[in-house]
Amino acid sequence: MTKLRLPVVLLASSLHGRGVEELFAPVIAGFRARAGVELEPVRPEEVGDFPVQAALLLTGGTEGRLVELFQGTAAPVLVLTHGAQNSLAAGLEGVARLRTDGRRAWLVHLGDEAAGRELPALAQAAELARFLQGKRIGLIGGPSPWLVASSPDPSLFREKLGIEVLQLGLDEVLRHLPREAPPAEGEAEGVGEEELVMGGRVKAALEAVVREHRLDALSIACFGLLSHGLTACWALSRLSDRGLPAGCEGDLPGLLALMIAQGLTGGPGFLANPAEVDAKNGRLFLAHCTVPLSLVEVYRLRTHFESGLGLAVEGALRPGPYTLVRFGGRALEQAFIVEGNVLPECPGREELCRTQVVFKAPKGALRKLLDEPLGNHHVLIPGHHRQTLSTFHNLFLAPF
Repeated sequence: MTKLRLPVVLLASSLHGRGVEELFAPVIAGFRARAGVELEPVRPEEVGDFPVQAALLLTGGTEGRLVELFQGTAAPVLVLTHGAQNSLAAGLEGVARLRTDGRRAWLVHLGDEAAGRELPALAQAAELARFLQGKRIGLIGGPSPWLVASSPDPSLFREKLGIEVLQLGLDEVLRHLPREAPPAEGEAEGVGEEELVMGGRVKAALEAVVREHRLDALSIACFGLLSHGLTACWALSRLSDRGLPAGCEGDLPGLLALMIAQGLTGGPGFLANPAEVDAKNGRLFLAHCTVPLSLVEVYRLRTHFESGLGLAVEGALRPGPYTLVRFGGRALEQAFIVEGNVLPECPGREELCRTQVVFKAPKGALRKLLDEPLGNHHVLIPGHHRQTLSTFHNLFLAPF
């Protein structure tokens, strides 16, 4: 996401003598200067097309129209005000009424110093929600049985985010599995030509499933493939690099974070298991058997850790700023979001999954991971995105 835009309905009292355009021009310039967000006027009848519904109150006397505008919808409401023409007074009254009616409603005032931070995060969260709306997820084989806290009702994704979850069987992969396929590429250790070709075959099968069901993302109960002599680690890595978020073990909350990574950065995130934490010093060790190759400096192909079979990816994640995120709770109403840095350390421990990462967070930031755990898999997203992710969670997932 680059240039931030926010569609808004303009509301002005009919008693005001000046035209809406004349009032709007200096206000839009003010928000652009303070927050770097371009406000784009839309017609009132178009407001239902957007996951966040926004109105700019140009004058007072607009409270009734504001409440009427958002009747019959459930989307979060954003009300923008400025320091003239009784705009703020109308916004305070209107937002109070919307909240009394049980609506998720926020007010951003141009004259408030916080507007420069809040409006960009709100606009980016709104754009992220629009990116997710209408996406189709393939949940292949269901969640793995050990994900006892990571298996929310798939209907939540439609209700809260407009995402459709298709529940597919592992037989879909087996049905599309070709006899031959181009082998996985890269330096290999402990694997032969048979495993390299197998990785390519699983990739081809998943690509066929994606095409047939028009999927935008997928998560697969990959351990169910082991009895067929198959592993999905290489395939998931390559699909993620193609712009199709692909997660392990049928973990829907983890897949949502991977989709958010794609929407925020235009590239993949890294889904992994926390393996060791030093909360006092802010060090977290994460590991998993797959990683998108676009995130690593170097990689080699090895066997899958737990089984010692098939094909997995051992990569050295590129150091730098990352955001660690995990959504949890029965209705995804909780979140753990920490900014930090991936360190240039490559532990290479043989008793853990193949790709291993050391994440350094601010002192005390990882305490919640142990005190209020939300589940296993966490996702590293390149860059610092805590405010946008927190705003997105508050708008669409958290209780109000």
